[in-house]
Amino acid sequence: MRPDFSTIFNKTISTCQSDESYLQYSVREKMLAWVFTFLQNLQEDEATCLVITNQSNIQWLRSSSLLILKNNFYQYADELIFEGTNSGEIQARPFIANYYKQTLWNAVVSILYFWSNDKSEHKENTDVMVEKTIHFTFDLLAPSAIDSGIDLLQNLFKLRK
Repeated sequence: MRPDFSTIFNKTISTCQSDESYLQYSVREKMLAWVFTFLQNLQEDEATCLVITNQSNIQWLRSSSLLILKNNFYQYADELIFEGTNSGEIQARPFIANYYKQTLWNAVVSILYFWSNDKSEHKENTDVMVEKTIHFTFDLLAPSAIDSGIDLLQNLFKLRK
């Protein structure tokens, strides 16, 4: 049996976007809400859940079903990145910004991997993993001291001319 990630993805997007609070969230909060909702929907789809947790990790990580999820997720990530760049939550960086959606995808895959191996009673360890992973990922994408330093150096260089 093949996991139906498209249906779960679409249900997750629909659930999130129908929540008025979600529409007011920062992009970081939207990503957190999406991941928690996705995992909840995944847990409710027992057949898909069993396929993922019973396969070897490498097997499902390379599956065509996960590739479909990746393509759907990339569209969602593009929207978040666009919104986050416009709001200033995400730093637009030349060249590196091309890898932002892959960075977000890697976070989701690491969470799925952790979730599939989480033996805690109600997968509460996964909840902690989601929080830590998403916050770390968005910290990487956010404006930082490094960006300020680069900006300072660029301005100093321009002023020297």
